[in-house]
Amino acid sequence: MKAIMRIGSLLAASLMLLVSCVSDPFMDGPYRPGNGSGTIPGGGGGSTPGGGGGETPGLSFTVNPNWTVSYNGREYYEGAEVDRIVVKSTDTQHYYIDVITKASFQDDFKNDVASYAQSLHDNLAADVKDGNAQWSDLLGTRESYILFDRLRAGEWKAFAVGFTSSGELTGKYAVLDFPVAEEKPTAAFNDWLGTWKISGMDLEGNKVAYTITLRSSESNYAYWLSGWEPAQSEDETNYEFEVFFNKENHHLEFNSLYFETVKFDDGEYEVCLNGNYKYNGKYYYVNEDIALADGIISDDGKSAQVIGCGLTLEMQGGQTFETQFTSMQMMYVPVAEGGTTYVFNTNVPQFPLTMEWISASTDTPQTKAAGTRLSAPRKARRHEAARVVRHVAPNPNQAR
Repeated sequence: MKAIMRIGSLLAASLMLLVSCVSDPFMDGPYRPGNGSGTIPGGGGGSTPGGGGGETPGLSFTVNPNWTVSYNGREYYEGAEVDRIVVKSTDTQHYYIDVITKASFQDDFKNDVASYAQSLHDNLAADVKDGNAQWSDLLGTRESYILFDRLRAGEWKAFAVGFTSSGELTGKYAVLDFPVAEEKPTAAFNDWLGTWKISGMDLEGNKVAYTITLRSSESNYAYWLSGWEPAQSEDETNYEFEVFFNKENHHLEFNSLYFETVKFDDGEYEVCLNGNYKYNGKYYYVNEDIALADGIISDDGKSAQVIGCGLTLEMQGGQTFETQFTSMQMMYVPVAEGGTTYVFNTNVPQFPLTMEWISASTDTPQTKAAGTRLSAPRKARRHEAARVVRHVAPNPNQAR
């Protein structure tokens, strides 16, 4: 599966970037919490979550009895697992279909439909204003459905939020509460669990190796990985991040991730795991929610290889340049425009990486000695074959 992405201003000669791996498992939510990502220095634009408008004055929200929301379960579509949400309507009013976990609805919006609908409106309006969507494509009427990228196990809410055809909130909505059950783990999923040695050569040709552990985050879907680089916060707390299991081919899928925003004397930085690639003799990183690498396990489950996802740069005039991610790296990405990106370690191993199984244990001295900070959960999003990327910047490979 390929994702089509436009490159930002730092690659002015390039029009788009295509990313391909064996599969594209990274379809369960946006890069940062808040249903979107803010503008990153060096990127080509983008909208800030919740921005682009204020509250609609005097608008109250009431249930539209003519709308019925239902969850029709999970299915495979174009090689990916998706969940289908259906809305049936007996009137001609327009609506937008969205899903959100019960926990996020409570924590982020205090269980207030008006606040949630306003945030949804602002995000959609920003996409329309930026030319990334049209209201006629976003809104449904009568009976319609939306396929969402595989939803995580847990309690969910599915909404139909009323809009006019021009994108204004109407104050009407319908909602469904529904559960998504965690699956029973398969033998193939369990094969990845345990402690591994992962290694490769850095840019200087020196071997770099880490001891990592993989423990279950959600059966048949995701693992928590600890020990990469190994990366720690300023207070020596370990960072852990999710990697994903592909049920179809049993591969381990690595994705770019956001952890938290930290403050130093020179400003705020986002802690991220991002992918690097080489273009015209220089290294760049993509600060977006995209596939970075693909892990393939041996038949006996005792070794594996991790390869970088392929990239195709499409230039002006139709010429293309084939490359791939060269490495993945923990970074401090500046929030302020024009800031400097820093990395946790300058000597990360380059793809391909080898993995050697050590034991079934998922307890490590590092985990016991310090707390952990986890990569941020990504919220649900509509299934799309193409992803637009706007956040590209040079990687100076400079440590703090």
